[in-house]
Amino acid sequence: MKTRLALVIACSLVGLIAVALVLNTGGMAATTSASPRLNPAALEPRELTAFMDGFMSSNLGRFHAPGASVVVVKEGAVVFEKGYGFADLGLQSSFTPNTRFRAKSVSKTFTATAVMQLEEGGQVALDAPVTSYLHGFTLPGGNEPPITLAELLTQTSGIGDRALGTMTSDRIAAADLRGYLQQRMPSRVAAPGTVFSYADHGISLAGLTVEEVSGLPFAQYMQDKILEPLGMSRSAFDPPLEGQSDLAVGYQFVSGSYRPAPVGYFYVAPAVSLVTTGADMGRFLIGMLGGAGDSLPILRPETVQLMEARHFALQPGGPGVAYGLYEWPEIGERVLVHGGLGHGFSNLLVLLPDRHAGFFVDTNSDEPKLRYALLCAFMDRFYPAQAATSKPIGDSDPGRFAGVYSDYRYQGRIEALKELFDQGTITARGDQTLSLSWAPGQWAEVEPLVFQNLDDPNQRIAFRTDASGQVIQAYGPHDDGYRKVPWYRTLAAYAAGTLVFVVLFMSVPMVWLVSGLRRRRRREITQHRWVKTVSGLGALVGLLNLGFLVGVPLELLPYAGLNGTQLDFGAPSSLVVLFAIPLVTAALAVMLAAVGILAWRAKTGTVLARTYFAAIIGAALLFPGFLSYWSLFGLIS
Repeated sequence: MKTRLALVIACSLVGLIAVALVLNTGGMAATTSASPRLNPAALEPRELTAFMDGFMSSNLGRFHAPGASVVVVKEGAVVFEKGYGFADLGLQSSFTPNTRFRAKSVSKTFTATAVMQLEEGGQVALDAPVTSYLHGFTLPGGNEPPITLAELLTQTSGIGDRALGTMTSDRIAAADLRGYLQQRMPSRVAAPGTVFSYADHGISLAGLTVEEVSGLPFAQYMQDKILEPLGMSRSAFDPPLEGQSDLAVGYQFVSGSYRPAPVGYFYVAPAVSLVTTGADMGRFLIGMLGGAGDSLPILRPETVQLMEARHFALQPGGPGVAYGLYEWPEIGERVLVHGGLGHGFSNLLVLLPDRHAGFFVDTNSDEPKLRYALLCAFMDRFYPAQAATSKPIGDSDPGRFAGVYSDYRYQGRIEALKELFDQGTITARGDQTLSLSWAPGQWAEVEPLVFQNLDDPNQRIAFRTDASGQVIQAYGPHDDGYRKVPWYRTLAAYAAGTLVFVVLFMSVPMVWLVSGLRRRRRREITQHRWVKTVSGLGALVGLLNLGFLVGVPLELLPYAGLNGTQLDFGAPSSLVVLFAIPLVTAALAVMLAAVGILAWRAKTGTVLARTYFAAIIGAALLFPGFLSYWSLFGLIS
């Protein structure tokens, strides 16, 4: 499902590296327990080197990553850092701990850290409306109900998101954070604090708060207050990207080969714009775990503790959200993560606060599997699970969880299609377990509204119900939020409606052509003007609408499966023209209806012919409403 988001869930990798499970079944799956390594390895350089070298040699090619860097910290010190593979396939340059790369959404954790600095200094209150710090700023639809900084940091603000038009080739233009957000902030998708909805624009609003409260441009604040104090000398939020020999080339794996990803600057800089190195990320990890003697503290211990505490969850026993971090439900360990993905890079920040340890991995490919495979393997090797999993409790009606689930973050025409095609399904099995189309394994209920993966007990998904007990939301296995959609909002319903319109609109020019050939064969020279007008105008409307329905997917096909494409720079003119077609045909449909009424009153043609054209006119009038229902009517903006 997700992923500015493609949704590739980490659980798909667990079978490669996960712990063995002991299953005791009795009608349904019973108590399961993990069988970890009995002798976990020590987190020391020699063991880490052997482990990382083995993992990377086996998995870089397998997961389509040209290169990678990894840094591991423990007790305020870097205990391992190393690069693997190539930063630039063309030049065959090595990927080293000092190779710069785009950290993508890991930038959000830095932005959350900046907000916590302001909170620590008494400059902001996390429970205050964010607009109280942004004088003159108005959210789409108004500033009520208010959205708090805490909700922005937990991705529960209810603000929607978009990808189209979030990039530019102009570095200076990208720095106008307020101007962009005031003009392009997506509308809300839910009431504040009610759903998890991952949004670049939401966290960027928190970044704008940092900018306006501090009086410094966002990138400058990050440089002065976080990057420089930590000694992250090769990191920045607004560095030039062209002609930088030490910047890794980001790749997308397409049709069996690597393609350089597009390079540009993001308007939503607080969400995705950090450029850093593995070595620098080691310093940030240490800073988030208590600091070290050679760097200035960026947060007081109590502030770090507040930031890393759980602040949102659908259910107490399910996955939770901290400020700028997400819980990875590892048995017996508290693990916090944040990943980054897109435009040729995939990475993962991992913190184990209770162990004063953590690691960061980056690859210059936006194939997302390696990072989570490394996390699973790392935990299995160095911090294996020690506790038995919970005993499944079953549910009186597991079928209530079954259905179609969808992301709900996106706003806009193309994003609406992406959200539609990214839908997933949950199926209730006969043994009272569930199957998720976006994650492997069988899922058994272990707490009310919380299901655990029997193939990987570290994976959980939580649900929420409405007042009547109907399941309405899901969150998990880690940072993925979904809503359950009724049948009439599913891809199948959209496909059925589209097929009806395609058949109807395709028939009009065919009927018009066949009718003309028949008249020519019969040497019928004249045709009633109303019939002629209705058939000709109907054929035009049908052809144009058919062109839209067929043209849009064909136009988008080259971008399918890529995490970050040229579409982020804005829609090409061909797409703009395509989405203008329904506006034209809506006006033509009104004209067609007027002419059709005259033709019907004149009783021209057979009853069958008049009935057919009445159906076509009805379809032409209903088509804009159909597109509006699916958020596809209107110009691309």
